[in-house]
Amino acid sequence: PGVNLSIEALHRASAQLPRVAIGRPPDRIIGKNTVQAMRAGIFWGYIGLIEGVISRIRRELGSDVGVIATGGLAPLFTECTSVLEVSDPDLTLKGLLAVYRRNAAT
Repeated sequence: PGVNLSIEALHRASAQLPRVAIGRPPDRIIGKNTVQAMRAGIFWGYIGLIEGVISRIRRELGSDVGVIATGGLAPLFTECTSVLEVSDPDLTLKGLLAVYRRNAAT
């Protein structure tokens, strides 16, 4: 699941955890209250997930590959890890537009 879906599931599945928003990366991994701890855990947990999956893909392929972060939160994560080389929040829409134009031309 994406970050926002995970946040919503965490909120709905617990009796007392508040709904938090993902945003600017927390400076510290250890929060001093529930909201800070949730934001840090979610954000840095996803950075760990991203880095781990990309590392495994590179190892499986046996070579270094370029990585493009897509989606609305891409810039937020790209600035906090070196494994995401390029951020393009609109890549999917650009691809759909390219397919449309190609099909319209034929």
